[in-house]
Amino acid sequence: MRRLTTTLAKLRWSLAQRGLLGTLRAASRRIRSPRGPRITKPQKHPFDLRYGVDTSGLIGGGDLRSGHRHDIFNTAYYGMAPSRFRSVMSRWIADDIHGAIDSYSFVDLGCGKGRAVLMASEFGFRDVVGVELHSGLAKIAEANVAAWTASARAAAPMRILNKDAAEFVFPDGACLLYLFHPFTAPVLTRVIERIEADFAGRPGLLDVIYFNPEAGELLDAHPGFQRLWTGTVDMSEEDATVDWVASSDDLCSIYRWAGHK
Repeated sequence: MRRLTTTLAKLRWSLAQRGLLGTLRAASRRIRSPRGPRITKPQKHPFDLRYGVDTSGLIGGGDLRSGHRHDIFNTAYYGMAPSRFRSVMSRWIADDIHGAIDSYSFVDLGCGKGRAVLMASEFGFRDVVGVELHSGLAKIAEANVAAWTASARAAAPMRILNKDAAEFVFPDGACLLYLFHPFTAPVLTRVIERIEADFAGRPGLLDVIYFNPEAGELLDAHPGFQRLWTGTVDMSEEDATVDWVASSDDLCSIYRWAGHK
């Protein structure tokens, strides 16, 4: 019974993510795949070994079940390559930031185990918030935040919230929203509605860094958002050696909330 429940949950997730034809194609590929030896990369990222935290691993969206109705819109958990995160942050600070960075809150929706939260805390934001729907991942993120804080690496206060991203209320003042394609368009639509409410009358006080912007058309089509930049982001040799997922063709976009016109 437990296996059947798990299988049905994964099927619902696949149908929501891929549609019927995509689900059938994925099943066909698994059936045809040879069962020979697989080439694998190291399980632990050097980031974790260096700092004593746990942010490694790849968890498919179909395995991220919390019991919430938005589970079927999860993509997957995978930690952002540190070199890519730091490169885009440096670009944003140099080219796009309005005011001092300590006037901004950093918000990571779908933060997973919290790797981006940890790295963001080094930049001196007013505060750093990670929001994660899956309670198991949120607990790991909390433990990572505690270890990072104890090591005195944080230059900003951090907190992890175990809740639905669509229900998160943004802090007052300027915010930087970070997304590593954590969920598909239905949840991003709800997040945009929240932004419309929370930032009404606050034009220019929200920027968005969106890695792998697969639902970026929602922001592009919205009159309240201005796209500042889109491009690829190089990875360090260290990251490339252990990264399972990233490609040199992956895009990142930066947006600014310009307000309703």
